[in-house]
Amino acid sequence: MSVLTNLYFESEAITEQPVEIAFKFDNKENVPKGKELGDKIVIKPATVRTWFRMKPLLMSIDREDYNKLLPQPPSETPFMEGEIPDSELIAIVAKYDELLMEIIFLGIHNKKGDMPDWFKEVLRDNCNWRDIRILFNAIVFRLGVQSFCKSITTAASVSPMTEAEIIAAQKNLESWTNL
Repeated sequence: MSVLTNLYFESEAITEQPVEIAFKFDNKENVPKGKELGDKIVIKPATVRTWFRMKPLLMSIDREDYNKLLPQPPSETPFMEGEIPDSELIAIVAKYDELLMEIIFLGIHNKKGDMPDWFKEVLRDNCNWRDIRILFNAIVFRLGVQSFCKSITTAASVSPMTEAEIIAAQKNLESWTNL
């Protein structure tokens, strides 16, 4: 990604401009009557509430896998436009499928409460692994990817909890909410 493109994305994140992603909903069997989907998904900058819910999920992704999900500059990889091979991307998406979908649900909904179950099902029915990567990246860019990555490093350095403790706390919370 060029410096100009990177600055453009960061300026959009700072000025809180939403990202609109063209999206084709082919399978509409789970859409309730009276609901219209449109032809795009809009991702707004994350609220603090969403950030607090999303942070432990993002930290659950292995750093190496996380970096592979993000687009890389073309000069750093032999593949076109900084892409990783499809087989490797499919393996990463398969490894974190539910986690990535939960991050996507949080990033798209970006409000108090949870996304409606019917819309979660519609997204699951209509996303392929490339869509998951695109939506994940749009959400990370709405966080301000450069400052986000730096804040994770800084937080790990000054946090009273280690990364493993944060993940364990999240898993403990999930186990209690599933009772």
